[in-house]
Amino acid sequence: MRFTNKIMIITGASSGVGRAASLLAAQEGGKVYAVARRKERLDSMVQEAKDQAYPGQVIALAADLSKAEDIDRVFSQVQAENGRLDILIANAGIMDNFEPITHCSEETLDHIFAVNVKGTFRAFKAAIPLMQEGGAIVATTSIAGVRGGKAGVAYTMSKHAIHGLVRNTAAMYGNQHIRCNAVAPGGIQTEILESFTNVDEHGMGIIQRGPNIDKMVASAAEIAKNLLFLASDEASNINGQILVSDSGLTNL
Repeated sequence: MRFTNKIMIITGASSGVGRAASLLAAQEGGKVYAVARRKERLDSMVQEAKDQAYPGQVIALAADLSKAEDIDRVFSQVQAENGRLDILIANAGIMDNFEPITHCSEETLDHIFAVNVKGTFRAFKAAIPLMQEGGAIVATTSIAGVRGGKAGVAYTMSKHAIHGLVRNTAAMYGNQHIRCNAVAPGGIQTEILESFTNVDEHGMGIIQRGPNIDKMVASAAEIAKNLLFLASDEASNINGQILVSDSGLTNL
């Protein structure tokens, strides 16, 4: 089991990729601090791990990663209970409504950046001091971070920013045995796809241009497995990389 005795934080853990990653990591022996805003969702996952008698453990921590005090509380608890952190999977993020720049308000931009960029930045910053003996950080990003026409302007900017954060962190802390990578999915079949409202028609029209492939959407479990691979010792020689996981869409 790849995560036996590993102390892990997984954000955005109440649904989708974060939920799948938390349960898969617990199946492989990890002590997983599952972080999200929806406490009832986290509690149900804790119970599922217990009911299935997973070798590892899921611990629910309700927090809003757009709030610095919530991030401080999460990492302080992990430090107090364990004295270290081995793995951070920074998966929390929110989408925009596909607005191009002329349709995007500064309020939307601020909201997207508060969660996607500042929340990830703060989580990285809090995690590194707890990785005194090395560790692994993995972020969930998007093909919007490598292409210009796969989301709205705010989300696209946020994912490009996280790719810069990942690469800089990898360069700055590699000699401290801290690896930092990201997975950039295309579409994922999660509840976020079902919650879009007020979608910008112009932006969506641009995004839907271009080639289609048979498998346009990944399952949450597929992306979770990508994240856990990069977090594991199997990826011990991989650092500063953006793993695009989109069934080849960006190659067409």
